Amino acid sequence: GEGANWNDMFKKHFFYSALCLAFSFAALCPPSAQAETGDPLEFLIVPVERETAMFRQFLPLKNCMEKRLDRAVNLKLGHDARAAVDALRYNPWDLAYMDPSLYCEVKDKYQVQPIVKLQRGGRDTYKSALVVRADSQWGKLADIRGASMALGQPGSSATQLIPLSLLHQVDLTLSDLEQVSTLPNEDEIALSVLVGDHDVGAVSIDVYEKYAAEGLRILKASEEIPQFIICAAPHVNQAAVESIRTALLQNCSLGQDRLSFGPVRDREYNIVRIMLKNITGQDYLTYPPGTVKFGLLPLYSAITLNKRFTPLAAYLSQKTGRDFRLVIPKDFEEFVSLVRAGEVDFAYQNPYVYLLLAREGYVRSLALTVSKEPDEPRSTFRGVIITRHDSAVRDIHDLPGKRVMIVSHKSAGGYRFQKLFLRGQGIEIEDQAELVEGKRHEEVALAVYKGQVEVGFMRESALRVVQDLLDMDQIRVVARTPYYPNWPVAVHTTTNNELAGLVQEALISLKDTELLSNVGVEGFTQPEEKKLSALQEQVEFP
Repeated sequence: GEGANWNDMFKKHFFYSALCLAFSFAALCPPSAQAETGDPLEFLIVPVERETAMFRQFLPLKNCMEKRLDRAVNLKLGHDARAAVDALRYNPWDLAYMDPSLYCEVKDKYQVQPIVKLQRGGRDTYKSALVVRADSQWGKLADIRGASMALGQPGSSATQLIPLSLLHQVDLTLSDLEQVSTLPNEDEIALSVLVGDHDVGAVSIDVYEKYAAEGLRILKASEEIPQFIICAAPHVNQAAVESIRTALLQNCSLGQDRLSFGPVRDREYNIVRIMLKNITGQDYLTYPPGTVKFGLLPLYSAITLNKRFTPLAAYLSQKTGRDFRLVIPKDFEEFVSLVRAGEVDFAYQNPYVYLLLAREGYVRSLALTVSKEPDEPRSTFRGVIITRHDSAVRDIHDLPGKRVMIVSHKSAGGYRFQKLFLRGQGIEIEDQAELVEGKRHEEVALAVYKGQVEVGFMRESALRVVQDLLDMDQIRVVARTPYYPNWPVAVHTTTNNELAGLVQEALISLKDTELLSNVGVEGFTQPEEKKLSALQEQVEFP
């Protein structure tokens, strides 16, 4: 089929699944229903392998649960993920083992109760990868336009959602590929790449490792994704949920040495929700009452930001006793709108956006970022002007008349710093070049790499983030701007002052090198209002 059709089919699958689930819960699982202690537990298995293999895998678990819970457990399997969802119309269930993406949909619409998640070899996360033959011509994911690709069945996180998210990171869709096929399982996907039927395949890391010695190579691996989950339907009472959780955590496994269960929190699946929002447009991110919202200006992709800042949110939750959650808008404009509307309690933004919002009375600075810029820890940072290595652009005087991609007109390192620098050299870039917005630093680098624009403006340290997406030997830095104040962490003026003080103290005292490295910074220091005020005198505001 054509790639564009596959994009539509993927979206339709998730809508269709949700529709089927609506029928099932409306007709079969009224809120007043209760799973009585002595009744058999109906355990739905949404299959990822052949039915016989899945039944064999879950039979020891069924037997263990029956013994520990002193009640019958009936396993129910579908022919595939869609058939299992379709069956929900006619067959109520109490427990379900399901794919992360399906869980996010069901949780949003029907408030199922997470019980445990799978652990494989002690790990409760997994990765997927886009793989090629070891001798393939494809070196970077950004280069595969026109290739053929093998995916798994619709609804699979590992072989559909995550691979599409990886393509999204390099501004590709299935319509950019020559051929897209869906195959029954991951083994067939791996083999189809090895024998040359497809250029690229989507598999889990476990399956890649199974065939790596035969000649597979990873083109791009995903972030860590939380494992499959066992959840309870909303009608199952809390006492039953707790007894099932205890049995699964302490006594029962899937009968294989490396497969067991571990504790689960719903927020761990936010990375999957972000992927679903990016790919399908469905937004399943929720913020319970009392949540403290920490807004992030979208410097990078939502998945990258979620990975970096989730540990920081957990740290702030621990230090303050409040539930901190990330808010990641789609672009700079949405971020500014959210802050103005009071939809976030704290905000992390570049100095230009901070000054814009501070002038309007919405935020005040709590701390300033210290980061490696590029290799030395600084409370300042700078922008760069880049082009392709084979470009005719040799210095800044070649910029007039060129097509230039910026991150946003509100980006400091991706536009404002370059504008100030060039103005000092007698170049009014807005008047003398064609400017287009890329929204994210990755998009700017990719547009230059692909030759879609001649020049790009981006933050210098962002070059490190894109180096695994493209061949950096093809990128040349034309110029670097002076250094300016780094990103402030700000508090919204409507936020409680006591909470603001706790957050400020927690940030400035943060010395956990692993956590800081995960965020991509060296630490946080006292706000430097004088330097920010000096910058304010140089920049223009709407």
